[in-house]
Formats: sequence, C-alpha cells, structure tokens
Amino acid sequence: MGEPAEQRFEQLWTDHAQAVVRYARRHVLPDDVEDVVAETFVVAWRRLDEVPAFGLPWLLGVARGVSANARRARRRRDALTERISAQPAEDPAWPVAGPDDEVTAALHRLSDADRELLTLLAWDGLSHEEAAEALGCTRGALKVRLHRTRRRFAALLGEHTADPQGVTTVLPLSQPGGIE
Repeated sequence: MGEPAEQRFEQLWTDHAQAVVRYARRHVLPDDVEDVVAETFVVAWRRLDEVPAFGLPWLLGVARGVSANARRARRRRDALTERISAQPAEDPAWPVAGPDDEVTAALHRLSDADRELLTLLAWDGLSHEEAAEALGCTRGALKVRLHRTRRRFAALLGEHTADPQGVTTVLPLSQPGGIE
C-alpha cells in the first residue's frame, strides 16, 4: 500500500475513530474498548480496498464482530477463573511437598523455567525434540538447559558425589517417563 492508502486510512481514522470508540463503549466492558477499536482499525487497514467511500457503517459492522469476539473471550476467561477458583487448594497434578517428599520439595525450589523443562519431559512425556519445540528453542539448546537443570535439581536433592579427582558428578535421575 502506498501513500494514497495511508492517507485514506488516516482519513478513516480521523473521520470515524470517535464513533467506533462510542460504539465499543456501548458494547464491551471499559477494559476492552481500546482493544476493540484497535482491532477494528487493523481489519480496516488489512481490507482497505473493501472499505466503501463512506466507511462508518462498514467500520461499525467490523466493530460489531470484534465486540462480539471480545464478549465471548471475556466470558471464557471468567468461566475459566471460576473453574480454577473452585478447584481444591491441593491439585493432585501438582502435589504439595510433604515432610518426606524430597523430590516434590526440590521441584518447588527450582526456577519456573527449570521446573517446566523437567515436567515437560517427565510428567507430560514429551521427547527432547517436542520439548524444544514447546519451549521455543533448538534441541541443542534444550540439551544444554537440561544438563544444567539436572545439576541444579540433583544439588537440591543432595544427589551428587565427588570422584577421586574432586570433580562433582551428577547422578542420573531415575524418573519414569525419562528425563534422559
């Protein structure tokens, strides 16, 4: 899109932004108004060739759809919040460490990133390649992270030994599902 398209879009904004804001204020919660207006004009920019000469009705039609999406998203978020708050405090999928549960206590003391890496592999059963994809890194980077995470985890568990030369060796974890 060249200069005329930018000028046309700017004119649409100048002429109709306040009307779209007023529409959004009537149809969504105050926290969602800016998002509705922004998304409406993103659609207008992408489909500028489809916007008629007098663009307000077209823009309000787009704002109507964007507002409906915002309301549905809000309802889903609220329902999820209700379901989460209705769950018992102790979720069996993430056990709270008891006095004899050193593994769970050690997991709780790891950083979020380290804990996520270990649980993706051990609890969710992902392969190294799948975990790397989930974490947005290469398989090589995952292997380095995993090596470092294992060392931190083993240190928290106290599962390390020193060989005769004084080099610390981390014992492998014997976790089913494989953190290999």
